[in-house]
Amino acid sequence: MPRDRLTWVIVTLAAIGLVASLYWQQQDLARTRAYNEAHGIATNAAPKASSSPVAAPAVTAPDFGNTSMETAAPAGGAPDKRASLKSDVAELHFSTNDGGLADITLARHKAEGNQPVELSTPLVPAIGAISQNPNNWRDDGYDVREDQAGGQVTLTKQIANNLTITKVYSLAGRAGLQNPYQVGLALTFQNTGDQPFTSPGYFVSTGAAQPIHHSDLPLRTIFNWYRDGKLRSINVSWFNPSSFLFIPTGAAKEVYTDAGDQILWASVSSQYFATILATQNENGDKVWARRAPLPDGSPQQGPWLIEGALGMPGFTLQPGESKTVNFTIYGGPKEYSALARLPNDQWRILDFGWIPPLGKLLLVSLNQLHAWVKSYALAIILLTIAIRLLLWPLQNASMKSMRKMSKLSPLINDLRAKYKDDPQRMNQEMMKLYKEYGVNPLAGCFPMLVQIPIFFSFYSMLGTAIELRNSSFLWVKDLSQPDTIAYLGSFPINILPLIMVAVQLWQLQVTPKTGDPSQQRMLYITPVIFLVFCYNYASALALYWTVSTLFTVVQTYLTRRQTEPQLTKVSAAPTVAKKRSYR
Repeated sequence: MPRDRLTWVIVTLAAIGLVASLYWQQQDLARTRAYNEAHGIATNAAPKASSSPVAAPAVTAPDFGNTSMETAAPAGGAPDKRASLKSDVAELHFSTNDGGLADITLARHKAEGNQPVELSTPLVPAIGAISQNPNNWRDDGYDVREDQAGGQVTLTKQIANNLTITKVYSLAGRAGLQNPYQVGLALTFQNTGDQPFTSPGYFVSTGAAQPIHHSDLPLRTIFNWYRDGKLRSINVSWFNPSSFLFIPTGAAKEVYTDAGDQILWASVSSQYFATILATQNENGDKVWARRAPLPDGSPQQGPWLIEGALGMPGFTLQPGESKTVNFTIYGGPKEYSALARLPNDQWRILDFGWIPPLGKLLLVSLNQLHAWVKSYALAIILLTIAIRLLLWPLQNASMKSMRKMSKLSPLINDLRAKYKDDPQRMNQEMMKLYKEYGVNPLAGCFPMLVQIPIFFSFYSMLGTAIELRNSSFLWVKDLSQPDTIAYLGSFPINILPLIMVAVQLWQLQVTPKTGDPSQQRMLYITPVIFLVFCYNYASALALYWTVSTLFTVVQTYLTRRQTEPQLTKVSAAPTVAKKRSYR
């Protein structure tokens, strides 16, 4: 097959693959969107009718010994007793049958339908519920006392083996915490019997996370845990059956477990919100997580929630002895400026990509510009221009090199014609030609190589930081979401990514042509790749890349006005004869 035709076949197949990937991504989002709209999840209204945990496959329970902190299931079901606390930023709802903090309503953040965002759900054990076997939660039968003035809710229950369990939830001010989205939890075990009580260990629930917006990325539903300065993470796809090249190689996983001493916190999070359970006076030693479909969701395709728990070490209480374990609960937005003030690197639930310092620098710079101009869209534009100005010398040198390369095209074409049957010799002669005229054939790639890490840092940062949420720009209602203006069937029409592709094609037209024609045509697949990355992502990413590409186009026109580079041979350095040494 001729080389030119082969190039077109590769380009066509790659384009088909990328478009197919985009199509299946759209279908997955369409299914999630249709489900959410049908079941009220688009407004983040979690069902309140049931307080029982989401059903999960039976798992063999570990042997915790003869003692238990769990009550027997009440005959006919005990009536649920409710309590609530209200702060300036949230309203907390407690349930005696769910074992603690059932859900958190955020007053300052809105979901679709202008409904307040809710964290966790009564479909799973409450935040702060405890169990010796997290595969079979049962933590009910509490009495509840509400103290609105003091900012506390207390849950208490007596176990048949003379163990009293008390949970005291306190608002941030009462608990001495600085962040208003934090809640203190004091968990007390008291042995009121005449025999020692021994617990082999127990789990404390983090609650659950689920997508808030119909466009939230499903893979941003994550369970995290932290120890030894390292963050461990799994998302809902971890539970999928394993496969190789689309060939199944293993069954779906039911639960996630791991162990390690000095576990400082565990969390569940969606794309822009998180619940973090952090230890205070005693560290954890194991973690547990499970994925479950939302009501009427598909076990194969979701949408899913993820719930988790932090395991605590065992203990022994002598008669009359008590033990209190303190925790903090953060339930709120994934906002770097707030999370950075929390201890033990809790800000690391934010995904800053494979170069975290760069992603963090971009977010901090963006927030500083926003504080000045009061518009995140304008802040993105200014930050993009600042980045491109810093890269101007590199881009300018690249443009000059590409213009010299284009002048070499006739000589390169002569070499291709002369050595068309000897590719190895042709490449050798081309390298000699580049060296003879002092041209670096890779110089045109350097600016792109520098910009790619910046692009992916933007990609990761915008996909987890909440600062852009509900920020509008022209027709864009929310810079943290795709700028969908209509649907063609179930396919969304997003304008900014299409403008971005048009600007990229313009850039390719005005850029000096280098390389053979087949290589030049390969460049036209680049806009398709960026379209796939940006189409269903935060519209802020498409805005950044569009402005960056427009800057390149302007710089190209300005470079054209500069003096035309001369194609002259580089004079060879004189050879210096080595002196012979005589001994």
